[in-house]
Amino acid sequence: MGDILGNNFLNIFKVASIFIGTVVGAGLASGKEIYQFFSIYGLKSFFGFIICFFIYIFIGNMICNISHKKNLSSYNLLISEICPKFPARVLNIFTSLYYLFSSSIIFAASGSIISQFFSVHKIYGIILMILVTLIVLKFSMKGLFLVNAISVPIMIFIIFIMFLMFEIFSDPINIQTSIVNNLENEIRIHNNIILSSFLYGGFNILSASGVLAPLSTENTKKNFKNGILIGSFFLVLISLIINYLILSNMPYIAQYDIPLLYISKIFGKSFQIIILILIWIEMLSTETSSLYSLARSISNKFGHSFFKSVLIILSVSIPISIFGFSKLISVIYPIFGFLSFVFMFYVIKYRFKKNK
Repeated sequence: MGDILGNNFLNIFKVASIFIGTVVGAGLASGKEIYQFFSIYGLKSFFGFIICFFIYIFIGNMICNISHKKNLSSYNLLISEICPKFPARVLNIFTSLYYLFSSSIIFAASGSIISQFFSVHKIYGIILMILVTLIVLKFSMKGLFLVNAISVPIMIFIIFIMFLMFEIFSDPINIQTSIVNNLENEIRIHNNIILSSFLYGGFNILSASGVLAPLSTENTKKNFKNGILIGSFFLVLISLIINYLILSNMPYIAQYDIPLLYISKIFGKSFQIIILILIWIEMLSTETSSLYSLARSISNKFGHSFFKSVLIILSVSIPISIFGFSKLISVIYPIFGFLSFVFMFYVIKYRFKKNK
């Protein structure tokens, strides 16, 4: 009995941690994504996270049911199952490109962080990320789980500590002033919080489909659904905390690329270093998830071994990270954001069609 409960807990934790780690990435951990998709809408932004919560749970569970029933072990098999031939081809191409360029972005970002932190050439940061990623993916899903089992609890703990320290050491009057200003200005600024929330939630659930599909085939439906529920809860919780911290520092924080780094400066240099390390670890988590998802797809389609598929991807993504690709990213990412709506539509349509 104890072994069964222990295995159930481990499997639930596995799903939750990998889901959180895949979605978080450097963008959410730094606060930049939260600012761009939510904080700019003022106090209405808190409502947006409720929308994301339900997207994660309902679409995540639908992916589980479809993948579990059809034994789908990669995102390309999932997309091909739920979509007609042409939409499936388009979705698969752009999802693959998204994973490829996400991988390249993270290599480049790792190079920049290590370069700034240690005053060395950025190539050392790229090499470090490559080596750690290869070590992790050598163990496939086990390696992916290990990275997230370590990084996700640490990230949640640090963000909670940051929230508590901010509440203790910050001036309540300044916080109230920032929040009141948001309340007064929110009607005059952006007014598309619902669209932004669906875009953010859909973007994340499509990018996470590459790990959710194989995870669903390795777990019971109950464990998977509990994992998605717990993962969604903590994702929304840390997002709410980060959003609160950003709103409490408006409008000064708007000009910073790493909002949490700006907030952490009131706690001293040591805490800023901790935030930078956290961002790098979350970059690693997203890097391994992206490469894992794309490698599983290539492995299924062309019959290569998983690790050989990883090496093939790296042979393409590493040169891109060195030589730059800003124009490609500006085209690929908006298209991927739009296609996330298409993906959710076909998931829902497929699920309800099969239930008739």
